[in-house]
Amino acid sequence: MDIVYKNKTVKFRVVNPEAPLATLMTNLRHAIGGDGKLIFDFPSIDSTGAPLDYFFGKEDPEVHEIRVLRPRIGHTDQTLADYQVNNGDTVYLVPDPFPG
Repeated sequence: MDIVYKNKTVKFRVVNPEAPLATLMTNLRHAIGGDGKLIFDFPSIDSTGAPLDYFFGKEDPEVHEIRVLRPRIGHTDQTLADYQVNNGDTVYLVPDPFPG
């Protein structure tokens, strides 16, 4: 699966499509590249000072827009499998400011 954030694309292999998205995001925040540095830089605030949360997104092939993979109401542990994300797909990391 390719993960895109800030014009940077990194290929990852999905080992467990049933892992909660929150666990996958935590793993990405700590993923180290071959150069010993974090693969992605996740700022905790945006340019206005608002705190940021991050979500996965997937392109809707009909309208060519990125749809955020948010947990459905009552479901806190959504997985890649819940959104039919497979190896070979492209997902996007979407920053989401929230009032703080």
